Amino acid sequence: MADEAAGFAGASAALGVIREENSWIQQRISAGQLAMEPQAADSAAAVYEREASEADQLADSAIRLQQVPGLGDYLSGQQLANKFGQKASNGSTGAADLLRQFADELRRKAALFREAKQRYVATDEQISGDLKRGVQQ
Repeated sequence: MADEAAGFAGASAALGVIREENSWIQQRISAGQLAMEPQAADSAAAVYEREASEADQLADSAIRLQQVPGLGDYLSGQQLANKFGQKASNGSTGAADLLRQFADELRRKAALFREAKQRYVATDEQISGDLKRGVQQ
């Protein structure tokens, strides 16, 4: 039981690292220090969105673990079923909960890549406009 709790705690800690990384990327984009070529940004975003969909499917599967039939009406069977339910979803640190949060962060990263793409396009258009104005003068 302690190993399982450690596993969920480890997953939660890894999720925190992903959140921090996404925040770092957001800061770089906002500061104008990160831009991505459009095709690369779109490709990366598509991968993260596909992975987020997979995480959603896994979360749906984990939710089904909340109701474990066939363990009987004895107190021990009910307690075991309850433990499965808690591992599946307990509001923040169950398997399904962590998978949903992971999917959200993957989608956030996809959106960040698209934002970096917009920064690239805007910079490219600005440089192009500046060059055209310079040639006309």
